[in-house]
Amino acid sequence: MFIDEAGKTLNFLVKTSKDIVNYPAIRLKGLLSSVKGNARVLIVTQPAFSIPTAFVGVYQQLFIISLGVSPIEYGELIALGIGVQLLSFLLGGILADKIGHKRTHDIFILAWPLNFLLFAFAQNIWWVIPAIIIFNMMNVSSPSWNCLFVEDIPENKRSNIYAVVHMFLNGGAIFLPLAGAVVKLMGLDMASRLLYLISAGMTIIAIIYRRRKLKETRQGVNIRKKVAALDLYEENKNFGKTLKLLVKNKKIFRFGLVNIIFMFAITMWGSFNSIYLCDPKEVGLDLSSLAVLPIVAALIFIAAIVVLVPQIKKHNYIKYMGLGILLNAVSALLYIFAPEKNLPFIILSYMIYGVGLALFRPLYDARLMNVFGEKKRARLYSVYNVIVMGCSIPGGLISGYLYTLYPRSLYIVTTVLFLAAYWILKKKSSKGL
Repeated sequence: MFIDEAGKTLNFLVKTSKDIVNYPAIRLKGLLSSVKGNARVLIVTQPAFSIPTAFVGVYQQLFIISLGVSPIEYGELIALGIGVQLLSFLLGGILADKIGHKRTHDIFILAWPLNFLLFAFAQNIWWVIPAIIIFNMMNVSSPSWNCLFVEDIPENKRSNIYAVVHMFLNGGAIFLPLAGAVVKLMGLDMASRLLYLISAGMTIIAIIYRRRKLKETRQGVNIRKKVAALDLYEENKNFGKTLKLLVKNKKIFRFGLVNIIFMFAITMWGSFNSIYLCDPKEVGLDLSSLAVLPIVAALIFIAAIVVLVPQIKKHNYIKYMGLGILLNAVSALLYIFAPEKNLPFIILSYMIYGVGLALFRPLYDARLMNVFGEKKRARLYSVYNVIVMGCSIPGGLISGYLYTLYPRSLYIVTTVLFLAAYWILKKKSSKGL
């Protein structure tokens, strides 16, 4: 019933949006058709990664806990994953310049199916640890992915195209009823393992297609010709130089401070989301109902992308990013006061979250890539993410202890962090963020 109503609402928004936006929903196909080369290949294959992420993401926390992992151990696993991400982003920038964007992407994108296969046969925490390490090594390919993607897109279209990418990323949740049905039919353990195997197969097919169709970027070819063999001492010096460049650039520094706090909050919030919602002492929702919630967020996210993002001009980026952060704060606030077994209350939180994320993430990504420029984009993006990820590591550890102490305190802290990010954004925007 709810899903049908949500679908009708989305259809209504799509049909009526053409009169109030610059890029109405009816022209979305035209926008996609204007994307060529690597960007088109990456967009076309994105569902093969976003659907598996949705399949396993909503139940992975519960599956790991079911293997005998305690909340504190789970928080430590999250911190481990972020730590690996930190190293991955650092290595990603180096390898992108040393061996090329395409080759780096082709090698480390294999972390997706390998991670899924490890989880499919996991028996205890000692299987989970390598699975998390391997999955987060996938982020080595992230700087290369962005470089492969952004080169074929004109700067004036990047915010809209990034919005489409995020729409695909979140749109995988639309297929979650299938996962919910499998869990209800087979139980959490067997269903999770089956979903992991299916996900491994989907990503392998997409990886083969990308290997055949992606081409090295012009910038990647030029940089490879100029860069010598890997020298760790030289790379350490280059990291230091890039770090100083980021710190001295006031726009990037202020922008990064907001994102560090935002990511810290998201890390804490997402760490125990499914566990909290199914905890009989807290919200106590049924396992199958978890499949509905990401669909709500995805539908609202897509509607917001279609209706709101295309009409946002560059000079309004900060205003709408701030609104997105505030909506995330409201969504987290609702978690604090969530009544027991009240699904509509949590649905409302997810709806607000969907709009907030749609306003913040695509605008942030597009603005960041434009600020970085062309020549040093891979290195700047790599070091930048090392800083953001490094600051997020304590989020996993703190989450585990807060949840053990008092679960709702996790969302009190999260709400405060979102408000702090908003305050800094507004304060710094007057100084030329």
